[in-house]
Amino acid sequence: MSRLARSWANAGEIQKSIEAATRLLARAQEMRDEHFQMDAIRLLASRMADLDVRNRWREIRPLLLEGLEIARRLGNDSEVVEHLARLGEYAVEIGELDSGLDWLQQALNAVESLMDTQIRAFDRSRIHQNLSKLMCKRGNYREAVRHAEMSVGAAKEAGNPLHVADAQLSLAQAERARGELDKALRLVEEEVLPQARQMGWKGTEQEAEYLRGELELELGHPDVAEAAARRALKLAREIKLKEEEVKCLLSLGQALLVLRRHNEAREVLQQARRLSQERDYKDHFEKAEELLKESSPE
Repeated sequence: MSRLARSWANAGEIQKSIEAATRLLARAQEMRDEHFQMDAIRLLASRMADLDVRNRWREIRPLLLEGLEIARRLGNDSEVVEHLARLGEYAVEIGELDSGLDWLQQALNAVESLMDTQIRAFDRSRIHQNLSKLMCKRGNYREAVRHAEMSVGAAKEAGNPLHVADAQLSLAQAERARGELDKALRLVEEEVLPQARQMGWKGTEQEAEYLRGELELELGHPDVAEAAARRALKLAREIKLKEEEVKCLLSLGQALLVLRRHNEAREVLQQARRLSQERDYKDHFEKAEELLKESSPE
């Protein structure tokens, strides 16, 4: 069941992965097997975060803290790092930056206790990737790029091409944040998207297409931005990523506004506003409202 939960996640079937992890957790608790209980907790929390970290953080946080406590009790250094890294990642995602920084620093310190050099490199890559996102949110773009570059280097050292692509995507996001739009677009189009499409990495492709659409819009190419946003939206719906669906609708609506296709834009933005309200995304709701005011019938 543990392997099945991982396989469904790798295939982009997040809901099926959650179901497998839930069965695994119930079985582990029944068997009083703390190793698999800890494993199930991390798998379940991670997939819940994939679907909707903002609305499920209140469930995810205590789950991961429970898993962290078990990992420490068992003396499992690798799982201690895993749980700390994920706590840090999700805290950054929802804007709890101080807590996120604390957990990520703890994770980075704990990495040095790991014996396997490949796992150590992978964990360093992921932690630096999230430190890059944190620095972007704090407006320290130079540090964001530095952490992202360290993430790419560590991912290449670890040797998994999917992790390299994810790290390169973080570097593209950091480059965009500091205004290097052309450099960011080259990373997305030449390094990330070709591999993601070839290998069927739906989550990576979705994130890359969304970023490509945003970059093309900022560079003055709304027609290309529209196509990218539509592809990102299609993937978000396939994988059932709730917040990403709303973000893609907003991105598509903006592209349609620039193309002066106001009726289509209003329809898309009204969808974004409705879903934002239903899912309690206040910032996205306000953005949809703002963009709707800009639109008018053709």
